[in-house]
Amino acid sequence: MDGEGREAEDGPTMYEAEPLGLYGQGSPLLPEYSIEGVDERRMRDGIALALEQTEGRLKDWLPKSIRDQHRLLTLDEAFRDAHFPANATRRGRLRLAFDELFTIQVGVAWKSGRGKPGRGIAHKPVHTGIGQIESQHQIVLDDSQEVVFSEIRRDLVRSAPMNRLLQGDVGSGKGLVAQLSAMMVVGGGCQAAMVYPDSLAAERRFLHIDPILRSIGIKTLLIPDDRVDRAQLDAIRRGEAQVVFGTQALLQKSVTWKRLGIVVAEERGPYGMLDVEALGRRGTRPDLLVIPRAPIPSSLAFTVFADFDVSTLHSGSPRPVQCETFASSARDDAYTSLREVVASGRQGYVVFPVRDGRDLLSVEDAVRTAQALRKDLLPEARMGVYSSEMSREERSRVFDDFQQRRIDVLVCTTFIEDSPEVTNATAMVVEYADLHDLVRLHRLRAHVSNGYRNGNCAFVTSDNPAPEQLERLQQLQVERDGFRLAELDLQYRGASAVLGDRASQAPTFSWAVPPEDRGLFLRARSAAFDLVRRDPELRHAGGVAQTVNARWGDWLGQALPNSAPKKRGDGRRRRRKRR
Repeated sequence: MDGEGREAEDGPTMYEAEPLGLYGQGSPLLPEYSIEGVDERRMRDGIALALEQTEGRLKDWLPKSIRDQHRLLTLDEAFRDAHFPANATRRGRLRLAFDELFTIQVGVAWKSGRGKPGRGIAHKPVHTGIGQIESQHQIVLDDSQEVVFSEIRRDLVRSAPMNRLLQGDVGSGKGLVAQLSAMMVVGGGCQAAMVYPDSLAAERRFLHIDPILRSIGIKTLLIPDDRVDRAQLDAIRRGEAQVVFGTQALLQKSVTWKRLGIVVAEERGPYGMLDVEALGRRGTRPDLLVIPRAPIPSSLAFTVFADFDVSTLHSGSPRPVQCETFASSARDDAYTSLREVVASGRQGYVVFPVRDGRDLLSVEDAVRTAQALRKDLLPEARMGVYSSEMSREERSRVFDDFQQRRIDVLVCTTFIEDSPEVTNATAMVVEYADLHDLVRLHRLRAHVSNGYRNGNCAFVTSDNPAPEQLERLQQLQVERDGFRLAELDLQYRGASAVLGDRASQAPTFSWAVPPEDRGLFLRARSAAFDLVRRDPELRHAGGVAQTVNARWGDWLGQALPNSAPKKRGDGRRRRRKRR
């Protein structure tokens, strides 16, 4: 019973008692509907009456095989438990949330033609170059990387074109798996296009990957601008350039490939900017592997990468990074840990923000800042400056000096997030940290998470940080999971900051809560795509098509066929005529 307990002459008495659950049975958990102007108790009474009247009359459209596989309640049981839970497991809400996630994924899978794959390239599984890299550079894949690479290899040897999203937390090895995938395609006689959001990102990746590829005889080409000159076009057309680094300009009609086998695209928001349909307009479509800079929030995966297969890398256990926030007036305290690290023979970073895609500090300003830091805060440190305004050769030389320990402290901007980790660097100071988003700060601190010692990251705020910006920094100090941080970042910045013009396409749910139901989403997605692969026309899926149309027809913009299975006849045997 639920009500107000008071002391009376006869002892404790319950006033305005309300039976718990349907028929007065259930747990002490009561739903809250929070509808303005509607009394909660009257709402519960109305819901209880509706459940009584519809009991046994609801047709469960979800195939029994899927219910049994995922241990889901029937529809009757789910509605009853969702409104009047028997315990704290919330199995009723989970069933109804699964229904929402499953139906939207069935619609997406059917609309994308998952039952009718297009024409692609069946690559030969050549691993010679991969073995050479593993032996020459002591590269060993961990268990999670091996599993994901196996998934990609299975896609590559099929004739259907691959559409795969490779997710993983910072430091999980997404770039390494993508690099090995490109090498396998090149080994089979095709070319690989490595597509990045901008020319600077393409250049940074090229500088760090090119020496490895060239060491085993793979010919590479960097196109740092959006315009491809005649010599570069000729090298691509003849197949002399096997792995080409650049921007989306590589996929323009003016670029003719001898045999493009795979496109590896790195995205960092707004997501979904790559024109996937354009890849197949020339006939045979290359395989596509998309790598986001950080985990994609589950709620956005429905909109941007809904028709992609998803591989997830599970990173190991990097050393914990101690994070602390400092006001600008306490800047000297923020640099204490970095001074101690330098004194002990280790290295560190001082990071400034980027504005409008460019370094906030010019090269001259960065040099003056490094000199001032050395004079006032880091008197014993050998300082170096890494700026996007420097020439490619200068940047390469400076970073090589840092890797070889000829520089103690690297003064840079957030562009450093794309560079390889330096294991001797275990401290970082992020200036104007309140101007960065959560995902970028998480990527930055990862650079001091895999060192020989535990890392330390100091966030220095601007003079007048907003309260919500300070809240983000506090959240970052306690949250380590990149997937959870991606969901929080979406809440803080909104869908428009992550999706751009496609923000209005994000679906809304009644029962599913994407930040909490990521595991449920993956299960529902797998079940939906398996169903469409087995039954592309949904002829034997019961009421699935009708349910998808009723719930998501407007969002999909296209109705699924409500086709019934073909009849087998009237049961009478037909007599064969004798000739």
